[in-house]
Amino acid sequence: MKKNITSYLLIFFVCIAFMLLPYMFTSNGGVLNLPNLVNNPHDRIYFFIYSMLLIFFLFNYYYLIPRIYFSKKQLLYFGIIVLFLLFFLWISTYFDHPERNFLDFGNQPHFQNKTPHIPPPDFGKRGGPPTQYSHTILVYLIGVISSLLFAINNRLRKVEKEKMQSELSFLKAQINPHFLFNTLNSIYALAIKKSDKTADAVVQLSELMRYIITNANDDVISLDKEINYISNFVELQKTRLGNTVTVNYKVEGNQYGKCITPLILISFIENAFKHGVNPNLNSEIKIHINIEEENLNLLVSNNKVKSNSSESGIGLQNTIERLTHLYPESHDLRIDDNQETYSVTLKIKVAC
Repeated sequence: MKKNITSYLLIFFVCIAFMLLPYMFTSNGGVLNLPNLVNNPHDRIYFFIYSMLLIFFLFNYYYLIPRIYFSKKQLLYFGIIVLFLLFFLWISTYFDHPERNFLDFGNQPHFQNKTPHIPPPDFGKRGGPPTQYSHTILVYLIGVISSLLFAINNRLRKVEKEKMQSELSFLKAQINPHFLFNTLNSIYALAIKKSDKTADAVVQLSELMRYIITNANDDVISLDKEINYISNFVELQKTRLGNTVTVNYKVEGNQYGKCITPLILISFIENAFKHGVNPNLNSEIKIHINIEEENLNLLVSNNKVKSNSSESGIGLQNTIERLTHLYPESHDLRIDDNQETYSVTLKIKVAC
């Protein structure tokens, strides 16, 4: 919504700037000479013409460029531009010089005895500002070129955004099966042991899958849902591992009224359980989430132990790439990898 309001305000100010542009060229050397619409018929006429030019440029931006220029019909497009330029020169002559015809912009003998009309400002002095006709052409060309450049720039940004969305969809497609297979392996381990906690683990898995199916494809989601998903995941891992690992899991701060990209935190937590647990060694995992006004601070650390996992950390690498795409200027990721411990510190903006 804020983005739409900003776009409309930008268009509004561009239109105002365009309407003021012709009056920046003054014969007295001033910076701005506003039109006298009450007492000067010439000013009223050209204010009307500039208003028509503005309407044409909006038509050009929203219709001609998308439908014709971007449809690889550039020759037709520039032909239309030339025709409209001739049209605006004609209406300039018709309204301001009704005694002249379309083909004669100069003085003709049989018009010399006509009652003179109110003359336009003296733009024709040698070495001074341009004549009214060249002035109209200049304003017209500025409008056409500007609208064309804006349209091309927006199209390039749209193509770049679509490319990024395709890359993110591909990364999500890799992440979701990754979580599913790991969780199924956890439940399989419980079933092998004939643990009484198997049923609870299945319920926790259903909660995880409901979240992935319902919310994982959203651009953003409320932070409390993401925290709830993480809590279910941690509880499932604690159920599977039992007393073989010490899990220090803590969430602090207000998690409501804030937003985050789905599945952007879980890979760091999953990575700790993947590479920091061995039943025969002292395994400890620390997961601290601290939520401030606009930021979330995540700390995940684990002891380095010999684990049976042979995976290359695709989910973790994809999450780092997603952070780069989605939070280019609003996250700080630090990874400390030493001989005994592996820790991740992430600060990310969560304000909606």
